[in-house]
Amino acid sequence: MVENNKTPNEFTNYIVNALKLSPSNTAILCVDCQNGFTERCPTELPVAGTTEEWIDQVNEFLNLMKDKDFKIFASMDDHPENHISFEKWPPHCIKGTYGNQLFINTYDFVIKKGEEIDGDSYSAFYKDIEKRIESELDELLKKHKIENLVVLGLAGDVCVIATIEDALKRGYRVFPVSEYIKAVNKKDIKEIVEEKFGRII
Repeated sequence: MVENNKTPNEFTNYIVNALKLSPSNTAILCVDCQNGFTERCPTELPVAGTTEEWIDQVNEFLNLMKDKDFKIFASMDDHPENHISFEKWPPHCIKGTYGNQLFINTYDFVIKKGEEIDGDSYSAFYKDIEKRIESELDELLKKHKIENLVVLGLAGDVCVIATIEDALKRGYRVFPVSEYIKAVNKKDIKEIVEEKFGRII
């Protein structure tokens, strides 16, 4: 767990120097960093705390990590109109809309999920969890010999925790950056992880 109360530069130095994580086997995984989950889109699914200042900090951190040659993987909801998830959640991240767009400005790979009307997945490792249709994420990570994942994004208690769970099942070491994860229930990712797994990862 990468703790709070650090600047983007301090987070970067902590990951590289204290945790000793290397770009040769470590990647950044940005879970659903889309406008539709931020305060930019109040009629979609805005997560509290996703201010412009927070978005700027996320981008500063990613740019610093990119400068150190870490690969950045970005997952995203890519929903059609009348998507099945809109029975539970407000319409969000619809193809071709502002809400669908990523708010991060640097990434190497984009992994889309929830593209079919009747299929959805919280985890970035699946396109459709009910049909067990996997996304290309695991294949890409293995191709690039990634063993460690530095995870951030939205929302901590929904798609982020589902992605963390599937990453752990696949044997990846996971390092959530709590400062850059916001949750619908407003809990810190450390608390969410403890509730889910009964331990800190």
